[in-house]
Amino acid sequence: MRRSDAITALKYTGVGASGSYNQITDLVAGEWPSCTITDFCVGSTKAVSGALAPFDDEVTMAFRGPMNIYNVAVYQPSNQSASTWSQVSSWASGGDANNLVFMNNNGGDGSGVWSVCGGSSQSYANSTWDGAAASAEGTPSGSLADGEEINIMTSTTCEELECDGFSRGTSNHGWTGSKMIVMTFDMPDSDGANIPAIWALNAQVVRAAQYGCNCRGEGGDGGCGELDVLEVLANSDTTQAISEIYSFKGATGTGSAEYFARPTSSSATWAVIFDVETDAITITELTEWDYTTTAITRSLVSGYLDASGTTVSFSSSSRRADHHRRSIFGAHRRSHHH
Repeated sequence: MRRSDAITALKYTGVGASGSYNQITDLVAGEWPSCTITDFCVGSTKAVSGALAPFDDEVTMAFRGPMNIYNVAVYQPSNQSASTWSQVSSWASGGDANNLVFMNNNGGDGSGVWSVCGGSSQSYANSTWDGAAASAEGTPSGSLADGEEINIMTSTTCEELECDGFSRGTSNHGWTGSKMIVMTFDMPDSDGANIPAIWALNAQVVRAAQYGCNCRGEGGDGGCGELDVLEVLANSDTTQAISEIYSFKGATGTGSAEYFARPTSSSATWAVIFDVETDAITITELTEWDYTTTAITRSLVSGYLDASGTTVSFSSSSRRADHHRRSIFGAHRRSHHH
């Protein structure tokens, strides 16, 4: 049963800024048996500016179990003045994916690469989402075990079309500019860590090393950007999920005062909208969604952006939060089974 004090809509305003972050340009592999290179993570300053920056860059959505994912769809406008947003990617549980690939960080086993300094790159996720596959497998059941992580990218590889920043192994593009990601899922209780999460990362992060050498940084120094969409925190009320946003200008979010209800016993549908036109990001629970819808109007998107709910200003004076950052495992190889 949903708690009456839980929020169902959150809007971040004033997201974009002029600033810079450390863009990764190389990740030196090193030689077995140990990484003896001090500066294996090589970067250079990248300046960005404008509405939604850096979240107007390519984004990947990442998921941590326990979770069951039933549907995903991504909608984008052809340009910022377009009156229609078209469905560019989609997937339904047990079915084939359309311009959408499930990946994880198990490079070196079946796909991707591993190095002593860089650890595992991205890999294609197998159909059970607990290991790597040699190629993209489009018909997973949608069940993500406790502690396992996957992320979604488009089907376009960095070999087919050059990616921004450093990439290695199995690397794909994310979704750039304005985008609306709709997801139906649940987060059942488990006897394990029991801290499911959904978050959005700059695609450069996973193309380098999600838990090592990347442009994200740690804590409040958010670098190239991270949005915690719904995250259940360790040592907290596991019926609640919070949201935080990070970039080079700081961090802010719901804090402990406001939270989303974790959908444990029944599925929920959420939309995340990154909108360049209004320089805003909205996280909204939907009563339903027709995933066969191939196009939506700009007015519908605007309606979700303007819906009543909690509003958080992501100003240049935002607090630099680091109180709940996920543990960084470092660049070295870690167990593929948690």
